[in-house]
Amino acid sequence: MISVEEAEKLISDNLDSLPTETLLLEQSLGRTLREPLLADRELPPFNRATLDGIAIDSSAFSLGKHSFPIVGIAAAGTAPKTLHDSNTCFEIMTGAPLPGGTDAVIRVEDISIQDGTATVSTTTEVKPGLGVHPAGSDCRQGQILLKPGRTITAKETAIAASIGKTKVVVSKLPTINIVSTGNELVEISDTPLPHQIRRSNDSTLAAALISSGFSNTSKHHLPDDKAIVENSVATLLQNSDVLVIAGGISKGKYDYLPNALKENGAEMVFQWVSQRPGKPLWFGIYERGGKRIPIFALPGNPVSSFTCLHRYVIPALAKMAQTHEAPQTHIKLKQSYSFKALLSLFLPVSVATDNDGTLWATPLPFNTSGDFISVAQTSGFIQLPKDQVDFEVGSVHRYFPWS
Repeated sequence: MISVEEAEKLISDNLDSLPTETLLLEQSLGRTLREPLLADRELPPFNRATLDGIAIDSSAFSLGKHSFPIVGIAAAGTAPKTLHDSNTCFEIMTGAPLPGGTDAVIRVEDISIQDGTATVSTTTEVKPGLGVHPAGSDCRQGQILLKPGRTITAKETAIAASIGKTKVVVSKLPTINIVSTGNELVEISDTPLPHQIRRSNDSTLAAALISSGFSNTSKHHLPDDKAIVENSVATLLQNSDVLVIAGGISKGKYDYLPNALKENGAEMVFQWVSQRPGKPLWFGIYERGGKRIPIFALPGNPVSSFTCLHRYVIPALAKMAQTHEAPQTHIKLKQSYSFKALLSLFLPVSVATDNDGTLWATPLPFNTSGDFISVAQTSGFIQLPKDQVDFEVGSVHRYFPWS
């Protein structure tokens, strides 16, 4: 068996970047940006009023003038005006260009207007730049506003829209085929016989991938039939950018997948990782047209496959998409815990935050690796190292949330 860290590195070393495509901005939500977005002009493009009030030349106020006849209105969306007499003012609205000859905006709460003249309260502190959002203070023309690797969310959309990017270059979604195996599995709409169970694994894996931004998924089920498995694997390898298999990879008599993958030209990179759950994890590569197709054969037990998907598959997909690596989250253990097996443990936990903002993980171990019902009671899992047996309260460990 190899370590978790070795498995992670071997997977990372065998991944190719996804190709790019150009999408309309409104279609790009959740995708990974693959081009830099540059400011097409200064932002804001003019000295902008940040509040409603009057625009004045502050030097007149500093010389003792407090009453200013209003000579016009500067509204948002209108061309900049010019104040020719520093003893007068413009009434101005939020977002309007600051008139030439003025350098301060006094808010409406600090003035009174009567007979076309605005009088400023004597207690108001007025100085150049008051109430003004200076031109170019957010960014300069040509400045990189977003670097490649950002996931496009609402805030990235706002930036792209502000610079006129109606289309963006993003990572193309990979075609992910999810395969479940076993004669004991029936459709979720079926009534299972006493010796059967409904298929939940493939639906769970697909939902987790879609929640993580990889929506181009298809589900397939293979019975325990050697010929069908071999023929189906051949087809799947030709029609996948990523292949995710749940079950059929261990040492059982009907575990035909490892040999079927080999016979169809897939190369195993590793199998067996010193971890719990998910020890039988298999990873391999299929080369097609100069491109490496990663194959993740996860253990068939629901908790094992769900955990390995979050620990290995979703991070691998993020790397293929060239998504900036998210900072690792670490969390403190709220209860002591002991684990004697010489394996890395992915321990399911619930998470809470105390009044100091510290994240705490409470262990909620499952009965077995098939206890998928208990997953709903947890927030994610922490990774406990295999070279340690006892873990004290307050010890810090890496945390992986469920998607």
